[in-house]
Parts: sequence; C-alpha cells; structure tokens
Amino acid sequence: MKRKDFCYIKIDETNNYIFSSGMEFKDFMNGISEKPKNLLILQGYPDSCKRSEKLFLDYIATEQIEDFIKEDVYGYGDFSWVDFKDTTCFEKISKQEIAEILYAGHFWEPMSKFTFNSLNNKYLYKAHDDDWIVKVYVADIKEYKKVIEYKILFELKGRKKYIAPIPDEILNKLYDLFKKGAVIDFEQSSDTSVTIYPIGNLKYVDDIHSKLDNYRNKEYSCLHINYITRKKTWEMRKKSK
Repeated sequence: MKRKDFCYIKIDETNNYIFSSGMEFKDFMNGISEKPKNLLILQGYPDSCKRSEKLFLDYIATEQIEDFIKEDVYGYGDFSWVDFKDTTCFEKISKQEIAEILYAGHFWEPMSKFTFNSLNNKYLYKAHDDDWIVKVYVADIKEYKKVIEYKILFELKGRKKYIAPIPDEILNKLYDLFKKGAVIDFEQSSDTSVTIYPIGNLKYVDDIHSKLDNYRNKEYSCLHINYITRKKTWEMRKKSK
C-alpha cells in the first residue's frame, strides 16, 4: 500500500483514545515506549499465531511480536487487538469480560471500559485498512507523544542520515495541538522541516482530505518544526503559508 502523505491525529484525553489517519500499525508499535508482551487478535488473520482454545481466538506471543510488526495488516481490512500479560490471563476471564472484549473488537468503542482486569492490558487497538482510520485506547495516553516523535523522525530519516530526538518542550506543544485535531503534512515538508495544520476535530477521512487541500491551496497559518542540521537542534515557529 502507498504510504499516506499526511498523518491526522486527534487526542481525546477525556476518554483516553487517539483517532488517527496515516499512522500505520508498525508506526504505533515502534513508537510506543514499551511494546505489548502479547496481542489477543479480535479481528484480523495473522500468518503466524497461536490459538486460545478457551477463547477461540488467535494471539501473538511475545517471541512473535517483532515479526508480526512487519506483517501486512492492511490486507486484513478490519484489524483489532488487545494486549495481555501472559496466557494465564485466559483462565481468569469471566463470561462478562469475554462479551465485553468481543464487543470492543467489533465496534469502535468499548462497552464500558477498555481495560480488562483479567488481561491487565494497556491498549485497545482498532483499525481499518491499516492506517486509513485508527482508534487506539491507551492507559497512559501521554505515551503517545513518543509515537508522534517516531512518525516524524521516521518520515524524515528517509531523507537524512541522522536526526536528533525532538525535545520534550516541542513534543509537549505538539501534543497539546493534537488534542484539538491537527494534520502533519509530509507532502509540504522537506528533509529539515515539517508542516502542521490545525484543522480541528474531524471524524471522516474524506473531510480530512478536503480540509487539508484547502489549507494547502489557501493562505492559512501553519506550524513548522525545523531541524537545524548544523546545530542538530529543533525549533518550532508559526507562520502564514
């Protein structure tokens, strides 16, 4: 699949989830500070996995995680999972929790809460066509700042050999911006600068495309984070296009 030339992010701190378009599964997994130990697959068809006969669901074990990140999850269509500590968790799951876990995997929100006592999970992940639309619930939602950093650095590293980490001061400002809804426009970026438009809270990808096109073609203010190669430092500034 062709990578998107933008990444839209809307962070909902009240309900502990992030809605995005353009953030691939591997971006999320490589960006978070600590990868999940195991993944219980609620929707999707992994090439290599194990099977829980108690739950009649597939799961990705710890030793399979790294290979699974490289898998083409776009081909699944709908893809959802919840992490869990180890397989002993399966023996603790009640019928009510099974019902809630299956509900969460099928719909775009949990029945009541996205964490399950038996699984001791930190994440609930739901996507369609990999990065087309993604909704991920995160126990420590500010951990997503590292995912944002990873995405930006990954896109730019294809153009440069080395890029220094983005400082916390800038990441914190970006995080606050994404709470209102914003898009990183990689098409309008260079090997040393990333353009970000504050396009607001949008729920449909077509609306994101439409509003992004308006920002690209008209005189809207935008945010730039620039990498100063000589100093190996970052700066942030606002300006009119």
